[in-house]
Amino acid sequence: MNSDEPNSNSDNRNREQIETVSILFLGYTREAAAKTQASLASANISPRCRIITNENELKASLAERSWSLFILSTMQPQDLDFQRAAQVVKELNKDIPLILICETLPDSESHLMLLEEGIQVACTASSEKLTVMYIYQALAALKQRRHWRYCETLLEKAEHRITALIDDSRTAICFIENNHICYANERFHELLGYTVLEDLSSLNLEHIVTSYHRDSVLQEISNVNSGTVRTASIGVDMMRADSTRFHATLTLHQAVFNEKDAVQIDVIQQLTDTEIFNEIDPISGLLNSKGFTKQLEQRLELARKGGNDGFLCYISLDAFDTIYQNTGQEGVDLLVGSIGRLLKGLVNEAHSLAHIDDRVFTLLLADPQQDTAKALAREICLAIAEMNLSVGDYHVQTTCSIGITMINESTSRGTEALLQAEKAAKSLHFNERQGNGFSFHQLDQSKPVVGNDAKAVQRVVDAITHNHFRLLFQPIVPLETEIKIANYEIFLRLLTDDNKEVSPTIFMSSIPDDNVLARMDMWVLEECLMLMRQALDQGKRQRLFVNVTGRTLRNKSLLPWFAEQLRSLRLPADHFVFQISEVDALASPAYYKAFCQALHKLHCLICLKHFGSTSESNYVLADAKVDYVKLDVSYLKELNRNSLTPKQMGEIIKPLKEKGIQLIAPMVEDTRQMSQLFRMGINMVQGHYLQPPQADMKYDFFETTSEA
Repeated sequence: MNSDEPNSNSDNRNREQIETVSILFLGYTREAAAKTQASLASANISPRCRIITNENELKASLAERSWSLFILSTMQPQDLDFQRAAQVVKELNKDIPLILICETLPDSESHLMLLEEGIQVACTASSEKLTVMYIYQALAALKQRRHWRYCETLLEKAEHRITALIDDSRTAICFIENNHICYANERFHELLGYTVLEDLSSLNLEHIVTSYHRDSVLQEISNVNSGTVRTASIGVDMMRADSTRFHATLTLHQAVFNEKDAVQIDVIQQLTDTEIFNEIDPISGLLNSKGFTKQLEQRLELARKGGNDGFLCYISLDAFDTIYQNTGQEGVDLLVGSIGRLLKGLVNEAHSLAHIDDRVFTLLLADPQQDTAKALAREICLAIAEMNLSVGDYHVQTTCSIGITMINESTSRGTEALLQAEKAAKSLHFNERQGNGFSFHQLDQSKPVVGNDAKAVQRVVDAITHNHFRLLFQPIVPLETEIKIANYEIFLRLLTDDNKEVSPTIFMSSIPDDNVLARMDMWVLEECLMLMRQALDQGKRQRLFVNVTGRTLRNKSLLPWFAEQLRSLRLPADHFVFQISEVDALASPAYYKAFCQALHKLHCLICLKHFGSTSESNYVLADAKVDYVKLDVSYLKELNRNSLTPKQMGEIIKPLKEKGIQLIAPMVEDTRQMSQLFRMGINMVQGHYLQPPQADMKYDFFETTSEA
């Protein structure tokens, strides 16, 4: 049994993590391509695939959409060889990773030639999991390249915007390239008494900085250019065009002008910042948000050079809201001031402390040792918890939650580090925890492939033995006809020791033993049988959609056992719908056909799900009769993006409707989409908008259908 839905404790987050990718296959049989697609689906990737047989098909496919991957093989002879295919991709200037799957590595000369043609060689034909790992890495690299291109576009827009802002700025600004002024805004010319010059070659530092300060300015420019510092500030005497002088502060920054490295110089005639508490919070005596941001940027700059790792600690006061409600600003100020003094006493001056928000303090720890961060976080937690202040008769007490994240050369932005630390602090309040502790930010260590794991097998066996599985139910809602029966899809969850739910997509690929999975299938079906019997005894009619995997299709003992249970409990077989993925059907066509024939003899119903996820959908439909088709979610996404029109969608589903097949649209997200699907002739819908998977079957079908 498997599940298309994520863990119900983190539905939205995990649904975003399931990535839909478009993949071309060349030199593959239908079965081999489907097997790879099934492995990708178990790796939390939703693949939409097409098998290419000739050059015209390839060119048409490349023109049709943006493809994420091209997987090449020589197992199935084609009119188009893989080297010509790579050449076509190159001629069309398409950024599509090409992976050649082979059984043995070519010789060094051939291997080098393939790499020069942009073809990555993967000697993984005998290991599907190793193949998926290569694919996963190629997709990750492609995603990064696309992100870079997007960032370059944003950067270009930002540069244009910055240039416009500089032109309009009331601060005198110029850019220095190779110690010559290459650009100056209107305010710069105005301050120095020059008319706006089209050609700045006649204006350089010798004309605007006195000889006394010239060498110092050149040295600071050199320091900024070399990266010794990113920002520098120096007071100088400057000369106007009429030879009069004035004192100014020059602030120098690393910059880019016309796609070349340059130094930006801001000229301020006199200091205008008269704010008394510019970077200091007056209540705590620590840095404020502005001061913290500056310190964080400097810390990141050091860390990126290597050898300057440290930690960012996000210290959140757990009882802040309660204290504010009971004591007002007086109690809060008393608490913040006391914690500021406490932190100064606990933390060495080499580290930076700040009070950046009402309830939040931060600590930039310039020490790479995790044990140091742990010890100091523990000490801060204990010290804050022991504080006992008074405002009148009210005792001001609180604990704190400390989130900690590493700062090193891989940290991209200060805002990202702060969000990571904040997330770690908030994790101390999950599952009804009350904070009062510290937690390190955990990087996402999830892998696309889970290796065979004896512990995973034992975990499933224990769950079967001790009833540590849970079933969830999601309604499948009809859009037309009078309600006669309630339809629910069944989702399986494994319960961990701390009562968290784990989706089968996480643990099933770790289990190599089909016998264990067969026992798990029987557990699910036993539960469904009992639920059906209870519902019928209460006068309720429910149809259950039960997911089966490619491994289940090979289990010859399952259906005879199930038939015996139906007879024993006197249950209607057509109240059970077995859902089979199109990919699994393609990967094991003989087993799929035999399984469907046996189900029809039992009078059970069949649903082919993920329809359209491969280019062989019609081939699968011709192989066995089905009662329901659940469309692949990529169709819904394309309809939302308007990359697929309702008319095109109508042409896709027309042959299915002519065969009398009931059509189901999954993951429907709003009423507008439901109305659109109804007009197309879709029979049933399913999705979190209607109801996420829940622990009971209490959906009001009649009310929803009437509204729809």
